[in-house]
Amino acid sequence: IFVYSIRMRLLAPEDGEGYMSPEERGFDTCQLLSRHWRIGKCPPDADEPLVEEVRGEGVIGSYPLLHEGRYVNYEDVGASSLREKHGSGYFSYQSCSEAKWPGFIEGSLQFRPGSLAEPSGEVFDVRVARFPLTFSQFLY
Repeated sequence: IFVYSIRMRLLAPEDGEGYMSPEERGFDTCQLLSRHWRIGKCPPDADEPLVEEVRGEGVIGSYPLLHEGRYVNYEDVGASSLREKHGSGYFSYQSCSEAKWPGFIEGSLQFRPGSLAEPSGEVFDVRVARFPLTFSQFLY
C-alpha cells in the first residue's frame, strides 16, 4: 500500500513569486469541485505501466473553499449534511493506493471560482504533476 498526501491553497501576497491578485486571477475564492487521477503501476515484466483512471467529486468527502492563505473545509458527513472546519495555510488530505509494484500518480483538480453554492466564474483545472509511488528502504 502506498500512502500519499496532497496539499492545496490559494496563494496570499506574502507568498511572493507566483502570487496573483484577485483582480488578476478573476476571483477571491475558489472551491474544489472534483478530481481526476491517473495511477500508474509498473510491474517488472510489463513494457508499459498499468494505468487506472479515477474520477470523483471532491477529495475523500471534502470540498475545501480556498481563500488567500486559509480555507474552509466542507466535509460530507452523510444524510445530505456537511461539517464545516476552518483552517489556515494549506488544506491537506491523505489517501492511499494499493499496489504490488512501484508506480506514479498524476492528474488534476477542478475548482469553481467563488463557491459551489455561489459560483462566480468558469470551472478551471489545476494540474497535479506526476509524483512517484516507491517502496521505502526502511519501515518506521
